[in-house]
Amino acid sequence: MGLLAVEVSRFGVIMSADSQPVELVDRETRVLAQAGNPRTRDPILTRDAGGFTGFTGFVGTEMIGSVTTREWLTTFGTNHADESLSAYASALGDELTQQWRRLGLSSVLEILISGVEDGEVRFWFVRNSQGLYDDDWTYKPPRTEFCVVDDLDGRHIPQDLVPGQTKEDLLRERIYSFRQGALLPGAEVFDAFSRILLVIYTHRVDGFDPTASLEDLAYFARQRMEFLKRLYSDKHGIYKKAPPPLGGVVHVFGVTLDREIWKYPKIRDQARPTRAGST
Repeated sequence: MGLLAVEVSRFGVIMSADSQPVELVDRETRVLAQAGNPRTRDPILTRDAGGFTGFTGFVGTEMIGSVTTREWLTTFGTNHADESLSAYASALGDELTQQWRRLGLSSVLEILISGVEDGEVRFWFVRNSQGLYDDDWTYKPPRTEFCVVDDLDGRHIPQDLVPGQTKEDLLRERIYSFRQGALLPGAEVFDAFSRILLVIYTHRVDGFDPTASLEDLAYFARQRMEFLKRLYSDKHGIYKKAPPPLGGVVHVFGVTLDREIWKYPKIRDQARPTRAGST
């Protein structure tokens, strides 16, 4: 898929993605799907193990050896089902480093892990990316090792807290957004979309209420991804090459603070939980 995004909030976590398979290599985003073929693949895996309930999403590499990245991650998760989030992420980084060295892979792999553990939202990433080129936001060649980072509690929360404030207090004031994949113009569209909605909410435009639930956040994420996908549409959009780096079915999943997992389809009243919450 071309783009993977995460929203972390006081309501829980949302992970969203399109279905276009891409490979991220040095200065190039390779689109692996054929023009005109339907794209329905889902790059978001559910993890409910080791006291953590949430999602593992990936972008940048579609095959690891002879198996798909989704299949590889599914098998890895099964083999590490009893491990905590930190142990799972660390083992994942170590194993991927070995695989890249053994197979001689030259692509970037971005993995975002987000969900709920001990009643708190979490966000980690596992990646071999060493950053983007400034001129076109394509990826630089991958690192030789995968890094594993507790990005929310290890970096963002400590940086943003003011004296006397708790993580819970901070999350009442803000939503953290993360994205990886085909970032230009995706990231700019994401930021602009967020600013537009902020203006609407700030000026209390009639009919637009501020985000008040995880479902509200999910459909904000879906509308944003659908808008970006339409820019690339050969029928409705303005993108001129085929196939585009973003397209196909949009996938949106969420997990509440009580670890209830939801899938959010295109039609809002069809949203249903796929895992019951904790009792």
